[in-house]
Amino acid sequence: MTNRQLLPAALENRRRDIPVVDSLPAKGFPGYVNGLRRMGTVHDVYGWTNVLAHINLSADEAYALTDKRSPHALYELMLMSAGVTARPGLHDHSPEFGRALGVVAARFAEHCRAYELAPIVSWSYDPKTVDRESIQGEKRFHAHLVGRSQAERAAVEARSVRAGRLSIVRSRRIVEEASVLGALISADIVDGDALRVLEPVPALSTHTATATAQFRLPEGWESLASPDLPADLAYVHRKLRRMYDEIMRVCTTGTAGMWRRPMVREFDPQDIDVPLRAATRAALAHYLRGLRPELLSEPVERSRKAYVYPLADLAYAVTVAEQGGQVFLHLRANVFSDLGGAGISIMDGVIVKTKKGVGDMSPAETAGRAAFQADFLRMLHRHPQAARALFPRL
Repeated sequence: MTNRQLLPAALENRRRDIPVVDSLPAKGFPGYVNGLRRMGTVHDVYGWTNVLAHINLSADEAYALTDKRSPHALYELMLMSAGVTARPGLHDHSPEFGRALGVVAARFAEHCRAYELAPIVSWSYDPKTVDRESIQGEKRFHAHLVGRSQAERAAVEARSVRAGRLSIVRSRRIVEEASVLGALISADIVDGDALRVLEPVPALSTHTATATAQFRLPEGWESLASPDLPADLAYVHRKLRRMYDEIMRVCTTGTAGMWRRPMVREFDPQDIDVPLRAATRAALAHYLRGLRPELLSEPVERSRKAYVYPLADLAYAVTVAEQGGQVFLHLRANVFSDLGGAGISIMDGVIVKTKKGVGDMSPAETAGRAAFQADFLRMLHRHPQAARALFPRL
């Protein structure tokens, strides 16, 4: 099958120049086999995770702090929506939920510094996928809180290579063309003056601003605790939603189904009724005209999926990480990749794929993980901002 270059040459060269690591190993719990369970009920959350704390916001909304059964790192925990209704996106929750997440994440970063770890916070949004593997395997909103050791950071620095040195399949799984296109589109449609906390970084100005829509958090990790941040994220989501729906209206025909994608039809890029720069509009048209959704009609081996491009619905992953002494929020558009918020992380400006279940944690490592989590819960409970996390409606 002939590979089609989905980006104009200049953008493709930028994509190929992005530093990546394939991949950073993560040990698992002895005897655990990763499955495809879906936590449709609160009972499932308790049955398939180790719940460390459960905080109710209302009769229909809550969150749980849990120990992930399939670890992405030795030092981590997960914040999961645990209300009666399964809510897939942060914007599907109340402002109080968003503020509680922000306080927990900011305090987690503080806890990581005490352990000399680099904090990374990430989550995915992909609730409706039926035509491919989903980047949000669990449809309840869940944020991964991960601390990376100095040894892991050193390994990433030593092993990073340019994406273009990997095979087409591997480079696309780590930093796909849609991510670059998403960075360009976001720069055009997100009005920086409408944001209260996030500060947009110009698209293509850094490697990470090429692979993601990158935003600076001016107060560092404390920006996550700002009560205005959830509104900023909801605003960005609405802009992306509007853009995606307009692309589908103008450029495709048909519907998505189980391993079935809408088809790209003849279209005039000027008919896409969203304000885009001429260069962005041209890159979008180039990308769409290279898609071949008709090539995949049933599940096949992953290597073939590198050549088929689903168009089922909006999907993206968010990662908050440190880089050059500052803290940034990165939003990565996903179309091909099934790698979600913790499957791909950003460490010191390098896009890193995590490979789970590479060996088993030792008893000492398991105990160290449990101690790290218990220490965090004690710190959170005693912190001056504890009420905003544990009683967010007060």
